[in-house]
Amino acid sequence: MVFERLFEHTVDRTWTEEHPLQQPFAALRGALSQVLDSKAAGFSLASAQEAVTDFLRLRHQADAAYLHLVRVLGEAGPSASATTTFLACAPNHLPRAQARRDVEAAKVTDPSVTWDGVIGGVDGDRGALQHLGDALAAGEASRAHVDVAMKALLRIPTPIRRGTTSLPDAVTGELVEHRNAELLDAHVTRNAAAYCPGVAAQLARELVLTIDPDHEDRTFHDPDAAARRGLVFGPVVDGMSRVTIDLDETAMVVVKQALHAASAPVPTTVAEDGQLSRDARSLRQRNADAFVTLIQRGAAVSEPAVAETARVAVVATVADVQAALEQRDAQTTATVEGHGPVSTATLGYLVCGATLQRVLTTPAGAVLDLGRSTRLATTAQRRALAVRDGGCAAPGCTTAPWACEAHHFPAREHGGTTDLDRMVLLCPAHHRAWHAHHLEVRLRPDHTVEARWMTHDPRWPGNPTPHPWVRNTYPADRAATRELGARLRRTG
Repeated sequence: MVFERLFEHTVDRTWTEEHPLQQPFAALRGALSQVLDSKAAGFSLASAQEAVTDFLRLRHQADAAYLHLVRVLGEAGPSASATTTFLACAPNHLPRAQARRDVEAAKVTDPSVTWDGVIGGVDGDRGALQHLGDALAAGEASRAHVDVAMKALLRIPTPIRRGTTSLPDAVTGELVEHRNAELLDAHVTRNAAAYCPGVAAQLARELVLTIDPDHEDRTFHDPDAAARRGLVFGPVVDGMSRVTIDLDETAMVVVKQALHAASAPVPTTVAEDGQLSRDARSLRQRNADAFVTLIQRGAAVSEPAVAETARVAVVATVADVQAALEQRDAQTTATVEGHGPVSTATLGYLVCGATLQRVLTTPAGAVLDLGRSTRLATTAQRRALAVRDGGCAAPGCTTAPWACEAHHFPAREHGGTTDLDRMVLLCPAHHRAWHAHHLEVRLRPDHTVEARWMTHDPRWPGNPTPHPWVRNTYPADRAATRELGARLRRTG
């Protein structure tokens, strides 16, 4: 019996043994029992991997079926809050927060809603994520993707997500009006098919901040929120202590950029015997060391020093800067390297006090090709690499350009030159993978970078198996996310 009672004391209808899901549920229980009785001896590695993949797709489909039953439950019950209460009480015992998310997910993925100008009519965002719900029912997205999309949807201003945007038709070039909710639904569904929920959440945050840069910067204007800033030292446990700090966005940008400047890895050196000496610290360890170093430098000053803000790399147009100085409520498209889109208030603060660095993208700027006269990439070259590569070139990597290293191919010790067409951005982990011969990179004639993994079989160590060349699509998808956010922002 699935439900002994839909709502106790409110609905007197009960499920009977003849309810339509009796046989399907019994068959499902029998199938799960067979899975639990299976033995590892009956699987090869490939068949076990295939079985896990098939089961995960079925679990996603089961989640879609569960949301459908929640919708059925809601239609039979008096209110959404009553459905939430039922899911949170015995015999279900779901956490109430999870029950609320389930009810909301069932609403936004409702496939029966017909959009007729106002998304969901009087019922808010009902059906606003129909495409993502279809992907969940097909096993091509997970419930975690639905939660990510819901969270992003609720952070986008209502007039924008329920408005319309005119886009040129791909064939005719004529402007066609699209509902913003449809564009958002299609976008998050594509991301769900291409990325895990964690990466999809990064893109969703990028979308929200592009549409509404003030979303994470409202503490700049909220004195009550600003009063919550603080720093707390935790107790010493096993020789380590945790420091917790709460900052507004503007302060966080300054601190993050100061740490980035001070946490660069120690340059690789070549000993007399030809052995390479690299910085073995992780990025987290380098950040911790940089934090202590900056505190020590400040404490070592014998006289009061003139305050100087961190060097912050800002990508902004002249119009953005002018708007930040003259119109504090204007919209900008400015972004801070290593952080993302920022509001006009934050940009105005940085323009007033920070040392801004231009991104040089034309031949009229700094010298970009220095050959072997310089071992490390210059700041101008790193800016150019950031524009060209958009981040780490390894397939699927989401590391931002500011956290990557400029890698020479071929390696410097093998004749590699410090030129743009002989360098590529790789994060520290994938940089090490290249030197370990687990990753290869190449620059195509159109100046796009591709990479491929190399599988090393211990039985034939000298004959690694190359995987297909792949271009990391995350930077392009990140740019597409910003473009969509900018379009929707103009409609708000």
